[in-house]
Amino acid sequence: MSEKVSTKSKVSGIIDSVKFYWNDPPKGKYMPFKEIVAYAVGGIGSYFLIAMGAALLVNTTNMIVGGAIGVDAMDMYILYLIATLSNIPLTAIRANMIDNTRGKQGKYRPYLLSMGLPTAIIAVGYVWFPYEILDSIFPNPIFGKTGGYVATCVVVLIFNLLLQFFYNFFNDAYTNLIHVLSPNTQERTDVLAIKSVVYSLAPSIINIVLPLIAQFATNNNLYDIRVYRIAYPVFAILGMLLTILVFANTQEKIVQAKTHTIQISFIDSFKEVAKNKYFWIIALAGWVGFLEGAYGNILTWSYNYGHTCNGAQYALIQTLTGNAALWGMLLAPICCRKWGKKRVLLAVNFANVVCILAMIVNMKNIWWLFICVYFNWLVGAFEQITAPAIQADIRDYQQYRSGERIDGMFASVMTIGNIITLFTSAILPAVQKHYGVYEGNGYAKAYDILDVNNGNDLLYKLMFALIIMAAVGAFLNMVPYFFYDFNEKKQKSVIRVLQLRSLFEDYGNHALKNRQIVEAIDMVNNAKEMAVAQPKEVSKAMYKNASSKAERKALKKAYKEALAFNEEIEISQFVCEELNKFNTPFVQYQTKIYKSIYAAGLEGIKAISLVKVSEELEAARALPKNTEEEKKIRSFEIQIAKEKIQAKKAYDKYFGEQKPFVEPSMEALTALFDEEDALDEKISELAKERDIAKKEKDEEKVRQYNEEIKTCKENSKTTGAKAKALQDEFAKFNRAAKPLISARKFLVQEENFQHFDEIAALYDEAKAKAEQEEKEREEMLAKKRAEEEAELAARKAAKKAGKK
Repeated sequence: MSEKVSTKSKVSGIIDSVKFYWNDPPKGKYMPFKEIVAYAVGGIGSYFLIAMGAALLVNTTNMIVGGAIGVDAMDMYILYLIATLSNIPLTAIRANMIDNTRGKQGKYRPYLLSMGLPTAIIAVGYVWFPYEILDSIFPNPIFGKTGGYVATCVVVLIFNLLLQFFYNFFNDAYTNLIHVLSPNTQERTDVLAIKSVVYSLAPSIINIVLPLIAQFATNNNLYDIRVYRIAYPVFAILGMLLTILVFANTQEKIVQAKTHTIQISFIDSFKEVAKNKYFWIIALAGWVGFLEGAYGNILTWSYNYGHTCNGAQYALIQTLTGNAALWGMLLAPICCRKWGKKRVLLAVNFANVVCILAMIVNMKNIWWLFICVYFNWLVGAFEQITAPAIQADIRDYQQYRSGERIDGMFASVMTIGNIITLFTSAILPAVQKHYGVYEGNGYAKAYDILDVNNGNDLLYKLMFALIIMAAVGAFLNMVPYFFYDFNEKKQKSVIRVLQLRSLFEDYGNHALKNRQIVEAIDMVNNAKEMAVAQPKEVSKAMYKNASSKAERKALKKAYKEALAFNEEIEISQFVCEELNKFNTPFVQYQTKIYKSIYAAGLEGIKAISLVKVSEELEAARALPKNTEEEKKIRSFEIQIAKEKIQAKKAYDKYFGEQKPFVEPSMEALTALFDEEDALDEKISELAKERDIAKKEKDEEKVRQYNEEIKTCKENSKTTGAKAKALQDEFAKFNRAAKPLISARKFLVQEENFQHFDEIAALYDEAKAKAEQEEKEREEMLAKKRAEEEAELAARKAAKKAGKK
């Protein structure tokens, strides 16, 4: 009985906690439950769109394009080649747009709608295009193939080029949104797990619905285009409706100064990301593991060409396989919390190799293949949590290194991998062609040769080859992670340093908040105390030899507390190093160089001699690099010389003697941004008023509101154009004055760091004000909750009275 009461009280406590923190996050967290629910539930819709886009993008194993539309593997490779090359400049455009996006909506949220709707329309158009009439329109052969077939390839290519921009942009926006919803790495991991469990309903529904439609509409033929013409319009509508939920109820949170202005040139952001060693480790894991997905179509082939089960059984297999991912997603945050993301990634990649190889045991039995794929998906689902969590961590590290939150450019640098995959992706079509899968092999569609009813065993020979290739790919994918060392402790250290830098930057710009002062000073005081503390000796022997269960539990708790204490010491030492960095010899050397550059001003940029600076660059490269200090100085001198060369070239290109070399007005740009935000807010308010007028059927008011909205949109467009022109001027100036801007940024930070005692003197007053603000906030929330509860009770009473 007591156990039932305890369970009931726990459930009640969870419900109360959700209610209490619905609109405001718990202390130490950044995401209220309302935001988590919106991100996860809305993610079902986003993943309807993502699943459709992914299924339609051309690659060498795409069975909608190959089986339903009828393009053979080698031609798909050619289309993939063209689409991938076109995606390189498109990725750069997307990256620059994201990294220089500003405004209340954030970096990613604006693109959920503006890129989601085109993605949905393109996906539906892709499958509804009347490919079957192309043979009659183009009856003559082209390039030795039927005219209709070549025309089909062209249409598929056009749809893919559109998806390369809109779908990839939308996918980046939703997938990477978690990176900026919270700076807390464990919170991000937990929310990713919740999101992944919930959004997996979308692919699960797709996997159930498509085989059932195939069974009833196309005689179990999953590669009949009619299956997708029935399903995709419904998925597209549901997808957009739920994606709006994400947009409306999430808020981006990046740890940087309130007054920080984003101004990143494409070249600079590219170079900064290229210096991030953790980015290369993660990228390399994907590039060398390209073969891992080779087994991806095996279950579908077993059903479609091996005839090993019917449509209902295959729908069950697909449903259960999707369920495997659920358990992996639930276990991932627990395992990451216990062992860390690196160890988890290494373990699941090794398990992937084992599961893939196990398929060889009985390839002709779809239920055995299902068991192997089930466990492969179970462990593979861990990466759906760990991979985005690691991506978010390395972006924090990037911001720590460069001082800028560079998100979009990561995708742009990843296009290097696209160039690599242009060559590696030719392997699978070549293997398939070797086994007879190619256009003109004597069958209506290239893949029909695999059908066991043809009296051959090509299906199982090809499956064996693909399983071996996939196992090799899974092993190669694991190797780079041995070199990844940006663990959870380092990420916490980096976030605290970013908070410290934000404090000083906002102080210099007179934009500090009371709570910000209190949290930062508490953090610094704690760091100063803990940095000199003596680490505790820890060993698992502390609790393993306990005489009783209670004693073991107590000793294990003490062991964990000791680990946390020692971790806090190391984090605190990292914070103190940042706090005292301007007292170190190397940073003092940097200060000396930057002061000379700053003193020379813009005239110093104009007076740069390319010949002389080229000599300085060679001299810098010749500097000794025997010690860590010497390596730092050499690297810094090379950086300064390169910046001077680039600045002089940019000055000659954009300014020279014809145009005044002056810095544009940041006040003017900020004013334009504020004006744009005010207009957007006014449009939103007018739209709400218009909706009320529509409900009241007041046509005159609706007309007036439409006119006002139209005027505001025109003004916003004009203001946006002015802001864009001024941003372009800033971009040109920033390139030409790069050494001076770097010097100014460094010296301003040095100046701000000297004012810690002044900030600390504000602590008591700020704490009192912060406590009062928190008290008022709690009172307001309590009042709001009481009003909501009273309103709910009144509704229930009215409903009850109505029934009587």
